[in-house]
Amino acid sequence: MLLFLAMLDTEEEKDKFARLYEKYRYLLLYVAKDILKDSYLAEDAVQEAYLALTRHMDKVDAVDSPQTKRFLVTIVKSKAIDRLRKEQRVELSAYEDALGDVEDQKDLLDDYVKEEAFDQLVDAIRSLDEIYRVVLECRFLHELSEKETAKMLGLTEKTVSVRTYRARNKLKEMLAVNQGGSV
Repeated sequence: MLLFLAMLDTEEEKDKFARLYEKYRYLLLYVAKDILKDSYLAEDAVQEAYLALTRHMDKVDAVDSPQTKRFLVTIVKSKAIDRLRKEQRVELSAYEDALGDVEDQKDLLDDYVKEEAFDQLVDAIRSLDEIYRVVLECRFLHELSEKETAKMLGLTEKTVSVRTYRARNKLKEMLAVNQGGSV
């Protein structure tokens, strides 16, 4: 906490920050743990939230107000979700090599997998932008529903649906070019 206090200019801000820290630290830790399911990551998220608070002390009026509580919870939720996304990206990228082991893809790409070299499909998927590649991996490699994929990636179901649609279209275009045909 001393590091955070050193970042503040006035004694009034330092006093307010110390009271905020004491009053809300356990609540913020609880919220972060609920999102991250990991104590160490939750502690990191709370520290990041307090660091962000030092830059936004002007937005905090009364320590005990419901608005202040909501503001702090919003900050820690944001930091926890950012950490969760970062951790999930790391986990998902670890599965990228597993694409070569998948024998049977579902959906409209089944015909292509049956007729053409699987390696070409894997290369096409790997060359997609990350936002599309990750959604396809979740949906078809890990066989997650749109709802499960949305929850895991911190997106809405509609966003997952749109990204899946766009990724399929990009794959069709790429595969058509590789075959020398047209879409």
